[in-house]
Amino acid sequence: MKSKHNVLIFIPSLIGALVLLGWLLGIEILKRPRESMVAMNPMSALSFVLIGFALYLNLNRSDSNTSRSVVRLIALFVLLIGLTKLYSIISGFDLGMDKFLFSDKIAKDIIKGIPNRMAPNAAFDFVVLGSAVFLSSFRKEVLSSISNYLCILVLLIGLFSVIGYVYQVQEFYGILSYIPMAIHTAISFIFCSFALLLINGNAGFMKVFTSKSSGGILARVLIPFLIIVPVLFGYLRIYLNRLNPVSLELGVGFLMTGIILTFFILVWFVATQLEKSDIARTDAERKLSELNHELEKLVSSKTMDLFKSENRFRTILEQFPYPVLTYDPQGVCTGTNFAWEEMWTTRRDVLVDYNILKDPQIKEAGFFPYVEKAFGGEPAISEPFPYDPKLIGSSGRNRWLQMVLYPIKNTAGNILEVIVVHQDITSSKEAENEIRLLNNDLEERVRVRTEQLVFANKELESFSYSISHDLRAPIRGISGFTQILMEDYGVNFDAEGKRIIGKIIENAKQMGHLVDDLLEFSRLGRTELAEREISMKELASTVYKELINLDPGREIRFEIQDIPNVRADQPAVRQLWVNLISNAIKYTKKSESPIIQIGSEESEEGTVFYIKDNGAGFNMQYYHKLFGVFQRLHSNSEFEGTGVGLAIVKRIASRHGGKVWAESKEGEGATFFFTLPGQDPKLK
Repeated sequence: MKSKHNVLIFIPSLIGALVLLGWLLGIEILKRPRESMVAMNPMSALSFVLIGFALYLNLNRSDSNTSRSVVRLIALFVLLIGLTKLYSIISGFDLGMDKFLFSDKIAKDIIKGIPNRMAPNAAFDFVVLGSAVFLSSFRKEVLSSISNYLCILVLLIGLFSVIGYVYQVQEFYGILSYIPMAIHTAISFIFCSFALLLINGNAGFMKVFTSKSSGGILARVLIPFLIIVPVLFGYLRIYLNRLNPVSLELGVGFLMTGIILTFFILVWFVATQLEKSDIARTDAERKLSELNHELEKLVSSKTMDLFKSENRFRTILEQFPYPVLTYDPQGVCTGTNFAWEEMWTTRRDVLVDYNILKDPQIKEAGFFPYVEKAFGGEPAISEPFPYDPKLIGSSGRNRWLQMVLYPIKNTAGNILEVIVVHQDITSSKEAENEIRLLNNDLEERVRVRTEQLVFANKELESFSYSISHDLRAPIRGISGFTQILMEDYGVNFDAEGKRIIGKIIENAKQMGHLVDDLLEFSRLGRTELAEREISMKELASTVYKELINLDPGREIRFEIQDIPNVRADQPAVRQLWVNLISNAIKYTKKSESPIIQIGSEESEEGTVFYIKDNGAGFNMQYYHKLFGVFQRLHSNSEFEGTGVGLAIVKRIASRHGGKVWAESKEGEGATFFFTLPGQDPKLK
């Protein structure tokens, strides 16, 4: 609708702009339709451009205070122009308002001896139209209604002027000897007033013309005919009289006959449309009556179904094993069930006027956000909280509650009621408290026992270290004195004596190795780890070269991949490689083509390092003994050893947060795996 109004507003603004352009460039066709006609005064053209802009703001920016102020300023300016011209005409003192623009060109524009000026009826229309626009800007129905009456006056003056030009009756568009109103000025007034009437369509008599009722539609259909038909037939009468003059009576008779015939056809057309409308309305009323009858039946049936459904719901609610309450959208309790009465040992009458939204205990317990959520339309389950029933007049004991709240909505999404289910979790809460107390007691016991165990482990490590350290001197003495005995008195011993002395030296050496391993095992539990970047490939290769040099004559195929670097304690990791590589060298001594392979692979736990050989292997049945202290899966006569090396490997991996494991088949070699979670992926 606004777009149609904007078109009406645009037309007078366009006419005014074209006229100003005509005065500026001297284009006569833009100033006046014909050379013999009066040109629109430049000030009138400017006023139409401004009024068009004011009407646009009034229609499209009516809510803006700035726009309203601009509209009022424009209206007052146009009003002032009209008043100034009228004052000049009445007083005889020319203020020159209509000669302000293009004064030189206006002085030369003379038609029939009359210079170009603003016509008195045009000035009067500007006063009335400016007043109408000013009143309309206030957007009050009373003022808009007055504005509409003023617009009608402007519209009539404009129509009379146009009819005067059509009938060539100067008295209609001119006053006395003053310059007459230009035809395009009259047309611009018609469009401006008509546009303002539509803008004020909800005020005064315009309500009838803009309504969607039958009366409004009929008025909008008839009004154009009421204006156009008489004017058209009047023009035809004058035109025909000029072609073939007839008596006044005959001409008026033909005129009236044409008007009557035209309006008869119009009335017939309107009556036909009204009859169709009445028939359609009667038919619609009959169908509506039938539908109402069917609706009454349906409502009666649905009411009965609803009554049955409500009874069924109440029966289910009453027999439900958990306490249930219902609330209206304002939070007032509307009912509960027998389980609630049993839990609180009271009657449901105590809930009269109880409002869950105003319960102070619920607010203090921090439960209120769940209530707000449910009454806002979303289901909610509360955290457990203690509830004192004295607030609702119950003598029952305090209980721990957890509430389930569910809003019931209609098809439109509006809340009908909120159902609240009470879950009594007092027993589980008390059991939880007992378990918590037991857990606290158990944690205290564990803490004490842990401290005792740590103290015992430290004492045991100290004892182990002391024993191992103290054993070194006697073993060293046994080995030394036996060596002296062999060197000084060996010539006096027979072969058996020499064999026994050799066994003593060998066992002393073995015991020395055992003590060294025990000291190393003990040291790993007491020393702090100093992590730094380690090149695993370089470290493993160096350890292998050192160990193979101690066993000259061995030919082993040693293969090592580009394994990643790690961040770990270097002495500890070196000892780990020494123990694993020395085991591989030792257990492949009976293989014809010994192979030792070192590599790594990725897994979910990170990088897994491995060392693989094709030596003696072991039976996986005894795997549980593999990493224990003093646990050996081969006899000392087959492969020498102390049974501590793999235990040291396990402790090194564990202290770095990793683990070690192995896979083997007896006679087919073994593979040892280990992880060091401290490894840095950036070092790979």
